Amino acid sequence: MDITFVKRLITTSIGRKAVMAVSGLLLGGFMLVHLAENLLLFKGEASYNAWVDLLLSNPVTPLLEVGLLGVFIAHIITGAWVRLEDFLNAPRGYEARKWQGGRTIGSATMLYTAAGILAYLAYHLLTFRFVDHSMGFYQMVTSAFRSPVFVTIYIAGSLALALHLSHGMQSAFQTLGVNHPKYTPLIKAGGLLVAVTMTGFALISLYYLAGIDLKAAEAGYQVVVIQ
Repeated sequence: MDITFVKRLITTSIGRKAVMAVSGLLLGGFMLVHLAENLLLFKGEASYNAWVDLLLSNPVTPLLEVGLLGVFIAHIITGAWVRLEDFLNAPRGYEARKWQGGRTIGSATMLYTAAGILAYLAYHLLTFRFVDHSMGFYQMVTSAFRSPVFVTIYIAGSLALALHLSHGMQSAFQTLGVNHPKYTPLIKAGGLLVAVTMTGFALISLYYLAGIDLKAAEAGYQVVVIQ
């Protein structure tokens, strides 16, 4: 590995922004995969538990988790660094004018949604990752989704993620130099689509909170509503 290149990534503003952009895109891609995994809940307990067991028994999974943690830490550090640099170098009165010039709620709240996502991630790990799994992952997840308190927190985290990505995805491509009159509108639309897709996490939790069993309904049985 070229040490000079690595040093440039760390010590220059452009390098830090590039690391933030690439790590952000990787994390966004991971969230799409994670959402697809959550959709397996609709296939039933056996399918979902089989998938989770496959992941946990795969010797590559711990390496992927370490890599994901590294990407997440890199994104946090470079993101905070870039934000601090922008704040220190911004002209006087910038905060008061930050809604001007095409700013969106997504771009103006990046720092706050990032803090919300970080807080939710800690809660999510404490709820699902570092707990007793003896009841089975399907039962553990669906039981949590039947708790109004958890679902409220889950929805808040999902919305913070969607708002963060609504600006973060297109900003990452722009940082990496992918900025062309022909492709930029497509990139913006794609970023917005990914952001909206993140609300799928909230919709899944609401589905189980309502306790609606669509499989039973399709089979001609009475829909079950869990009180």
